[in-house]
Amino acid sequence: MKKTNPLYHSSSSTLANQARTMATVKTDTTATEPKSESITLRVKDQTGEETMFKVKKTTKMEKVFASYAGRKGVNVDSLRFLLDGQRIEKHQTSAELELEDEDQIDVMLEQLGGC
Repeated sequence: MKKTNPLYHSSSSTLANQARTMATVKTDTTATEPKSESITLRVKDQTGEETMFKVKKTTKMEKVFASYAGRKGVNVDSLRFLLDGQRIEKHQTSAELELEDEDQIDVMLEQLGGC
């Protein structure tokens, strides 16, 4: 008896002549691609003036700080950004801070010294 290689099968009909069926595969793009949700932040200064920023939840706050300082024409290092009285660090994101749409960030000019 002749041994046949299971990986190779010779037949009188070729693959081109055989009928082929393909399975339908459904893909859910929403499950595989996380949406980077955008929110609007309100940055309020000591005079009560508000500046709005639309950012993604993954954006580092450093970009918001630099943009705000650029709009106001001041050095970003002279400003302090606060959320509920706690200082916000540059490396944090709005997702880490659990910020929601229309949340307010307070900005203060840094002051040294005091009595």
